Amino acid sequence: MIEHLSYGYITLPIGFLVSMTGSALGLLVARHARRQEEAGRRALWLCLAAFAIGGPGIWTMHFVAMLGFNVVDAELLYSPALTALSALIAVAVVACGLLVIGLGRYSVPKLLVAGPLTGVGVAAMHYTGMAAISADVEMSDETSYMIASVAIAVVATTVALWMAWRLERTVSMWLAAAVMALAVNLMHYTAMMGVRVGGTISEEIHGVHSIELIFPMATLTAIVLLLLIFTVVTVPTAEELRTEERLTAIEHEMGPSTGRAR
Repeated sequence: MIEHLSYGYITLPIGFLVSMTGSALGLLVARHARRQEEAGRRALWLCLAAFAIGGPGIWTMHFVAMLGFNVVDAELLYSPALTALSALIAVAVVACGLLVIGLGRYSVPKLLVAGPLTGVGVAAMHYTGMAAISADVEMSDETSYMIASVAIAVVATTVALWMAWRLERTVSMWLAAAVMALAVNLMHYTAMMGVRVGGTISEEIHGVHSIELIFPMATLTAIVLLLLIFTVVTVPTAEELRTEERLTAIEHEMGPSTGRAR
């Protein structure tokens, strides 16, 4: 028998809150990226936004949810290498999507290209994480649920990319982050509902128990979130940037007059 909440409902709110926080921080960083005129600086901020959305926003939620996944009377081990690869995929595909719509002039055709590509990549992240499982029972995925999860991922990432490039108000971004977190959870559990278990296998399984990955995952997530929060707090607001520009303009206008007076 398959259990999706073997630790009770605790993994649901934890995964949702982490996902919402990462998504919100990513949207806030993306807002700052839009203010950059230089392509190199804009790309740097977009990559940082992808790190927030793809890391805590998507992958950490997947990992937390997988802690509750269990097959009764079966042993499940995880490959650390494939687990880490799934995290890299999540960040990379979100970065690609943000760079496609964020460099140059924003357009709907660019969004319609970036959204599906990113969505398929997020689904690839999920199934790479599933491939990291080594079990002493046969496991497979039902095609209809796989298709549904990919469709949800495509729609969710397309909306997320649109939000990242259009929203300005901080309150709106937090509400959007909650919607994004809900969509990520929906994609994950839709895919997991399609998991089927067969008979036992005689091959030796390799890897570590999920509980052994909690400490490094939690530590890394905490560090990333703290760095992102520090970045968002220290980034100047639009009003501060306008004030700085006005002061610079005033100093520029007063400079020649001061020189002549001397």
